[in-house]
Amino acid sequence: MEFKLLKAILEKHQLWANKSLGQHFLHDEAICKRMVKHLQLKEGTVVEIGPGPGSLTDILLKEHPKFFLAIEKDQRFIDILKEFTVPSDTTFEVVQADALNTSVAQLLQAKGQHGPYHIVANLPYNIGTELLINWIDDIANIASITVMLQKEVVDRMRAKVGGGDYGRLAIILQSCFEVQELFRISPQAFIPQPKVFSSVVYLKPKQNIPSTDVIKTLEKLTALAFCYRRKMLRSSLGKSLPSVVWQEICDMLKLDETKRPEQIDVQTFIAMANLCNNKI
Repeated sequence: MEFKLLKAILEKHQLWANKSLGQHFLHDEAICKRMVKHLQLKEGTVVEIGPGPGSLTDILLKEHPKFFLAIEKDQRFIDILKEFTVPSDTTFEVVQADALNTSVAQLLQAKGQHGPYHIVANLPYNIGTELLINWIDDIANIASITVMLQKEVVDRMRAKVGGGDYGRLAIILQSCFEVQELFRISPQAFIPQPKVFSSVVYLKPKQNIPSTDVIKTLEKLTALAFCYRRKMLRSSLGKSLPSVVWQEICDMLKLDETKRPEQIDVQTFIAMANLCNNKI
């Protein structure tokens, strides 16, 4: 959906971005096509989060998914989305809901849909990371996640150990997904223009991921470790975990207590979470 068409739709319905919802509407059709070209959506299931006026929705429908679920919080866009031309081989459902408080898996099951699904979205900057963490709960049913986020957030998602951007987000997501940045986008591609650049990132679930319990422990462990990221592990984790548990971690993993959390790689944090599981 090009700029003139999107602008015409917004003007016709007197609809403009809601700052409180972090809305920035993508109007570049070429970018929308680049976001989905690597996905095999034909006859599959796709979920779009926060479609707004539907720039990305239009492109996704043209991929002929078997089932397409659009989850939109803003009531203003529901009727617009229901007016889209839908291919005869696609079932298109629009649900008004807050994605932060909604289980995608339960919505799909209620619609009679089971099995793997793709998530595609231009995510609001203010809730993007929280949504990604929430979706891990249903990772067994997720085929892929392709989302647009603030560039700085994507930098944190794909950061490597030892780097300035490396932290909780990188560890939690990389424990479960292969994280690949696809391309970056200038502010000019949006209405209204944000003050920062955006990036499109592709997340593919790994074959062997930690259990749900271990992931929850990993979230707690990294919160403790990075609360004061410049402190040594013996000052952050060593004083926060039960002494017996901390000693077991140091002995079993031959962990150097004088290291700081940004010096510990993802696999070591997973090993630590396994040893801490159900103990913190």
